Amino acid sequence: MKNIKYLFLILSTIFIFEIFNSNKAEACTISSGVYSESDIDNGCDTAPAEYEIVIYKLYLCTSIPTEATTSSTVVLTPCSQIFNNTSGATAAVTQGAEIVLDGTYTRPPNGTYTHGYAYMDNTFGITWAGELSGAKTGTSSGTGVFCGTKAGSGTHAFGSTHTGNSVCGSSAITPGKFVETLAHFGDAGASSFSSRAHVPGINGTSATITGFLVDSNEHRAANTSEVVKLEGLVKFADPITVTGATTSLSMTFNVGEGMHLVEEGSDELWIGSGPFQAIMSAN
Repeated sequence: MKNIKYLFLILSTIFIFEIFNSNKAEACTISSGVYSESDIDNGCDTAPAEYEIVIYKLYLCTSIPTEATTSSTVVLTPCSQIFNNTSGATAAVTQGAEIVLDGTYTRPPNGTYTHGYAYMDNTFGITWAGELSGAKTGTSSGTGVFCGTKAGSGTHAFGSTHTGNSVCGSSAITPGKFVETLAHFGDAGASSFSSRAHVPGINGTSATITGFLVDSNEHRAANTSEVVKLEGLVKFADPITVTGATTSLSMTFNVGEGMHLVEEGSDELWIGSGPFQAIMSAN
């Protein structure tokens, strides 16, 4: 298969989860390049200019794997590993771009694959800037209709979340990369810690995504302090069939919901992660 190195894209761009709540938000309305302030006030998803992710292992599965628990790892018996990098391979994901991860690739056996599984770092680099229809205050600094990500890092955890992720002003912002560490799914003020998130109907398709925050044993984390990595399970909208005649895999990107924008009190703009989608077909 000539283009096996592009196979990773079906998984590596899918397993990014909205952390502000477990349900997919509405897309931000953008008119003539300007983002709707009212949509942001309610929370909305949009495309970042760039999203940096780190991938360790990728699998294609002929049926759904058995989920990990707090005392056991995921059961990948129906799956074939297609990518491996024990140190982690970094990719900067952008709209419409093809990316090749450094690592070892393996052609999957012939068959029909209905699910995919990924083992990833639980950190994400977000870069974005834009103009809003109403002024916001940056969680780092500034006030104005132009806002963007602030270079820095922070953790979203049970009981607390990051600040200093945005900067705003009266003129166009040159964004920096904000690196977010994900240690809890859902609102930081939720009543309990959540290590599992499920998002159905990604970008209007039948694809579903389930994310798991795991500990150093690859068991489901029992609390924020145990989280070291992220695992993702996807049910494909359309199964992928690999045969002896398959020579390549083609892909289209939909990254329109890869970042979450929301008003965080005192008209502050909070920026976090949202789901990506990649659609793959065998040729």
